[in-house]
Amino acid sequence: MSTEQSAPAASDALRHRLRWLLFGRVLMTSAFLGGLSLTSLGGLKNPYVVSNNLLFTIVVATYVFTMVSAVLLQRLRELHAFCHVQVAFDVLLTTGVLYLTGGPDSPFAFLYTLPVIDAATLLFTQGALVTAAMAALAYSGLVFGMLGGMVPTPDYMFPAAAVLDAQLLIRLVTNNVTFFVIAFLASSLARRLHAAEELLSVRQRERDRLAVLQETLARNIGSGLLTTDPKGRVTSANQTAEELAGVTAGGLANLDIGAAFPPLHLTPSARASFLQSTSPLQPTEFAQRLTDGHDVKIRCAAVPLRDTYGHAIGALYILQDITPLQRLEEEVDAGQSLDVAAQELLEGLPDDAEPRDGLLGVSGAMCRVHELIDKVAKSDTTILVTGESGTGKEVVARAIHARGARKDRPFVAINCGAIPENLIESELFGHVRGAFTGAVADRAGYFRMADGGTIFLDEIGDLPLALQVKLLRVLQERVFTPVGGQAAVAVNVRVMAATNRDLAEATRAGRFREDLYYRLNVITIELPPLRERRQDVPLLIRHFLRQFSDLHGKRVTRLSVGAAKQLLGYGFPGNVRELENIIEHAVALSDGETAHEEHLPVYLLNGNGHRRPHAAPSAESVAVPQSPILTTPSIPEGRFDLDRDLAAFEKSALLRALEQAGGVKKRAAEILGINYRSLRHRLQKYGLEAGGELAN
Repeated sequence: MSTEQSAPAASDALRHRLRWLLFGRVLMTSAFLGGLSLTSLGGLKNPYVVSNNLLFTIVVATYVFTMVSAVLLQRLRELHAFCHVQVAFDVLLTTGVLYLTGGPDSPFAFLYTLPVIDAATLLFTQGALVTAAMAALAYSGLVFGMLGGMVPTPDYMFPAAAVLDAQLLIRLVTNNVTFFVIAFLASSLARRLHAAEELLSVRQRERDRLAVLQETLARNIGSGLLTTDPKGRVTSANQTAEELAGVTAGGLANLDIGAAFPPLHLTPSARASFLQSTSPLQPTEFAQRLTDGHDVKIRCAAVPLRDTYGHAIGALYILQDITPLQRLEEEVDAGQSLDVAAQELLEGLPDDAEPRDGLLGVSGAMCRVHELIDKVAKSDTTILVTGESGTGKEVVARAIHARGARKDRPFVAINCGAIPENLIESELFGHVRGAFTGAVADRAGYFRMADGGTIFLDEIGDLPLALQVKLLRVLQERVFTPVGGQAAVAVNVRVMAATNRDLAEATRAGRFREDLYYRLNVITIELPPLRERRQDVPLLIRHFLRQFSDLHGKRVTRLSVGAAKQLLGYGFPGNVRELENIIEHAVALSDGETAHEEHLPVYLLNGNGHRRPHAAPSAESVAVPQSPILTTPSIPEGRFDLDRDLAAFEKSALLRALEQAGGVKKRAAEILGINYRSLRHRLQKYGLEAGGELAN
């Protein structure tokens, strides 16, 4: 912990101890006053109670001083001198008590130990010794002053009987020595307690950090994690494990793991053997049916958990959905390869490939997105944009706004998940001055800032339920009331929202209002993840190479074979945004025109990143064009040569596509579902481009 961090913490701790000192002083004074009052009112004989009002004057002064100190304690920053003043006042107050209750004969000399202990608690050894010395001087001075006539004796009900003799001197010396002994002991104990508090505070902060880290890892690790007790009952599970088990949040708690995942059921003897073993359980794979009816393949690894004494306390299960990996293996088994795609990427792409509406892509899914943008841009319909993080949801919203009638008016984008819950209402709808602590002026809010234009509510699924009601009213009536305000405000805005969550599932789970969901879900534009439009990856790579080459003053125009295969085989869990960062990283580290594997981020090369095997290509990306371009070839009789017959089939398909396209190569490439460069590569491969007989 740094000095800058520890200084305020130490000051707060000292301030807290001072509050207890002031509170204790009030209690002691009140108790003393009550005791003396009972003595006086009850007619009890006490030879050491003065008969005038001086005692009550001192008590009132003590109360006033304590109250003033309590007020100053909240304002002062330097508390060291303040602590000395407080213990000095307590020594003076104790001396006054002894003076009013018999002086040398007073039985309350032990009260000096209280300010000594307080000083040890607040100021440690040095402060305790100084206070002990003050107490000894004050006590000795009072005794000798009253016996010597230098200090006037109050009007006691009975005369004092003390005389300066050996017995009084012994008592005086004993009390003074006791003050110093208590100072040493109390300061030593206070230091030990302070060190223990500091150590406990450090351990508590470490525990809190570890708890936050554990929760964050469990929530974002991408695999299902759950723990069980020695009897196999689930004690904790992250969201991924709950989704794989098909239960709602918290639904796995105290459930037998065999009930959620039947293949993981163990007999009592098998479980006992597993918990006593020193090695993890052999990973197992099994099929699991999700609530939506889909079957997934799960790989499970388990390890026993032990406490510091080696006793078995349960087990940890790691569940991974390997369905995409299985599909990839099937794709490889079917003869799919990244080599051809990497070669096409090396050869480059058309130079005229530019983003449209800020989005770059020629896949069928992206074409449908562009079509929807064209259709909804001119209307004021509420739009809901869905898709994983990094797919470009805000880009779509800005494209719709830029092509609509409100393009000259403001476009205000808000990330609902990035605003604290206690501020989001004020940020969206504004507030009036004095609406809450810190509201020193009126605030318009984002809705009024977007008046006449478009407001884009990103991560709408994170909006608190209480705010969802108010947003529903804005969508229906286009009016709202600022925080702390009385008058409703009317606005003319177009609302677009985006989320990477399943709002339908959130609605069923009660985390999102059903009426708001249907009000937002007028028109939905779903952005596909990058792994489902792989034919766009080379196009995006080429675009980002040009973009970041210009940005960094370089001329990186291509990737090496190894780098291209790494990217084409990656799942891109971060979608286009992740690809953009990867290419910028490669361009920044590259020295020549070609970016190699070593220029890619390390996690791509060693597999330690959030790497997700890509799913099987969609039908539109791998579908074979149908007749009349291609027909399924029959196996000829006699000797069969796979390479020769596949080449003949591919050449026949090229010729038929060119014939249907009237010799226009770009049109032929579209018919075949490949890009222009790939078509040229295949034409050159079979010598079909020689003589210039084919048109571009």
